[in-house]
Amino acid sequence: MSPIGIAVSDLKFRIPPRILEAVFLKYDAHWRVAPQSIDEAIMAAVIRPRVLVMCNLIGGTEDIIPVADATHQRFNDYTSVYRWPKDKTQGRSIVSALNITFADPVRANSFGMGSMCGSSTLMQAGQAVMNSHAAIPITSTAKIQLVGENTVMVRDNIVLPSNVFIRVILANDSELSHLQIRSARPFMRLCELAVKSYIYNEYILEMDVAELKAGQALGRFKEVIDTYADTEELFQEFMTQKMQKIFFMNDGETYARHLKSYIGGYR
Repeated sequence: MSPIGIAVSDLKFRIPPRILEAVFLKYDAHWRVAPQSIDEAIMAAVIRPRVLVMCNLIGGTEDIIPVADATHQRFNDYTSVYRWPKDKTQGRSIVSALNITFADPVRANSFGMGSMCGSSTLMQAGQAVMNSHAAIPITSTAKIQLVGENTVMVRDNIVLPSNVFIRVILANDSELSHLQIRSARPFMRLCELAVKSYIYNEYILEMDVAELKAGQALGRFKEVIDTYADTEELFQEFMTQKMQKIFFMNDGETYARHLKSYIGGYR
């Protein structure tokens, strides 16, 4: 089961089922409307429009995409616009453009492996010393901007080679399949806070209207929902302090680059 499915199923053990039915199952809907399950109603009202959107703002997965797969439009000597179809980005949208690399990483690695023949640890260390005194070659630029759906503008070059690559952050897939099972528990907590916040904002005024018009005391039903008053603040805090770090460590490419930046050497 996906992390989303686990989180939605677990909500029935964290929130009283009667409250979930009252808020998410609309019994006064038109008779032509097909009845929804609670799981699907929660997905449609909270998980897809709120939780997944927020997860894309702080998460996503890093990927390297060939520029040769994009359609190219040039506006002047220093400005180019590239657009990738969805089938070149795993069916997902680009949410952030990081940099463009002026080299083919596959060919560079192949050449590096070939050049290592007959070398030794001492020669590699000597080469590293020499490289530390050499000029830093310009191999990439971060002067790029996401200007539309899978559309990136580059403003820092005259002519790009045909074998350049762009490093981007892609939106999460609809099932958050890259989220490791060990990270499912904090994600369950995030969904719980989002649903409780929705319940409070959606139903708190309706309960007051019911008491005013019908004079009916709601008792424990109202007391439970009143305890959800601070869940929106908790949701925002948990998203920033916990889930942002969890999504960062669940993106293998981003986390590996982060660790390599501490280690140094060949990477």
